[in-house]
Amino acid sequence: MSAASNYLESALLEHFRGTQLPLPSNFFVALHTADPADAALGTEVSAAAWPSYARQTVGSPLSSAWTASADEAGGGKQITNANTLNFPANNGAASVQVTHFSIWDSGNGGNMWAHAPLTAPKTIDPTDIFSAIPGALRLISR
Repeated sequence: MSAASNYLESALLEHFRGTQLPLPSNFFVALHTADPADAALGTEVSAAAWPSYARQTVGSPLSSAWTASADEAGGGKQITNANTLNFPANNGAASVQVTHFSIWDSGNGGNMWAHAPLTAPKTIDPTDIFSAIPGALRLISR
């Protein structure tokens, strides 16, 4: 199941105090080799393992980058990516296994907003491209 990051949870609490949560102009998807947890632990794919790796934009405008909120089987709400996201080919020397994705407000650095596991771990061999077709990345709120 997906989860909000510590950053987003803190920003929502501050929102109740009248501090607006700034909406970024775009969101970026990152891939992880393990659960980044709410604290955005350092599990994002590294440049040492996959030199051409870069976070990918979800698309613009944001209103069309994700599906509308819909009911999901567990009783919560969900959104999924509406566009195909293609990461560059793995040009590293070895395979990289990714297990989770996260949503960030910047292509580099920035703040993680949410994270979730992939449907199944994916092994990205050298020269392989990781592609997330529409509906492959799912964020659930329960």
